[in-house]
Amino acid sequence: MGSDLLRVVQEQQETIEEQSRLIANGAMIQRQQQETIKRQSELITELIITLENWENVAKYDGAELKERALNLQKAERQDLWK
Repeated sequence: MGSDLLRVVQEQQETIEEQSRLIANGAMIQRQQQETIKRQSELITELIITLENWENVAKYDGAELKERALNLQKAERQDLWK
């Protein structure tokens, strides 16, 4: 009986260790996703600035393009906080 109990405790310990590894991997993946979303948001901001500069030079109103870029940025930011 003592060896059975020891085996059960060892199995539980192994399960806990595996769960800890999975949690750590999940946290790492989440951080990477957040960094990717943050970078995408920064790129969208750069795109908007570029569009505005282009509008000024070309005397073109890119309001629709800016609106689409802003909507994309909002969606990316919402994903960041999920």
